[in-house]
Amino acid sequence: MQDEERLENLGLQAQAEKARKDHLHLQQRAIEALKGLLARTLNEDLPVISWAIHSDPASEALTGTCDADDRDQRRRDFEAWSEALNATPLPAETTSQGVTTVRAAVTDNYLELRISLVADI
Repeated sequence: MQDEERLENLGLQAQAEKARKDHLHLQQRAIEALKGLLARTLNEDLPVISWAIHSDPASEALTGTCDADDRDQRRRDFEAWSEALNATPLPAETTSQGVTTVRAAVTDNYLELRISLVADI
């Protein structure tokens, strides 16, 4: 019985270690993608937006948030980045306060990760 428990514990530890490495590799790929996106900001005169790296494989690895002070500027920034990335628009959400959140996403097939864009307009 102890041998079975020990094998089970080793299996659980191996699964946990694999999940940890998968999350780390996802973040490393997201960093590579972000380097390219930041280079594009300069090379293509794209607007500066905030970027966040995530480690949850179930969600986008990299999220760009268009967070300019002006709502119209946030929309323009979102449109510029959406066009540059050829991102697919996702359904917008509107809060009871009338704030609409627009989203778009694209998959980087080379780095095998999803990139999303978000803006409150």
